[in-house]
Amino acid sequence: MKEDAVELGIKEEDIEFAIKLHGHLSPGVALGMRMVEIAYKYLGTNKRGKGITGVAETRMCIPDALQVMAGTTPGNKNLIVLDYGKLALSVILYEERVGYRVSLRKDASETSHSLKKFMYKLGRLGHDEEEKLANTLLKLDERYFDVKKIRITIPLADEKTPIAECQICHELQPEKYVVAENGRIICMVCKGDSYFEALD
Repeated sequence: MKEDAVELGIKEEDIEFAIKLHGHLSPGVALGMRMVEIAYKYLGTNKRGKGITGVAETRMCIPDALQVMAGTTPGNKNLIVLDYGKLALSVILYEERVGYRVSLRKDASETSHSLKKFMYKLGRLGHDEEEKLANTLLKLDERYFDVKKIRITIPLADEKTPIAECQICHELQPEKYVVAENGRIICMVCKGDSYFEALD
């Protein structure tokens, strides 16, 4: 298919892939899929994976939707998760650094009780309610989304940088992940910016 022959729409195989990847078609994944579909409509391309960067503004569900619809993955460094807790994502053309940010408008909550419950976290959705909401979100009218053309301002992929050794733990990492402190080169973990605490 030529790149300018854009094929829009969420296909059945996308839904099947989402279920395999996520475990079920959650409302968050369905919402993310609809958002990606809208972003692609504005981008006017059917490019997937290489050449596209996806940014999810929550770590819940939406990153999986970007993997399904845009072919972006953390391992390929073209899926970025910035956990602001927002129901929003962006699809960016890597070379141009320009794309579209799509977010759910608050007035969408007026369309159904279950969507309001989902958006405002007003309790757990039952299985049937979740399934029905997911199917509704796959087709949610575009007027319930804000779409903004954006230029991304953060780095999109690791540049090739020299490797440095931490003078405390002796682990290796790119230079940009170390700091000079008290005359020593140390990594972020040894500096105290760690996601873990050593138990022994």
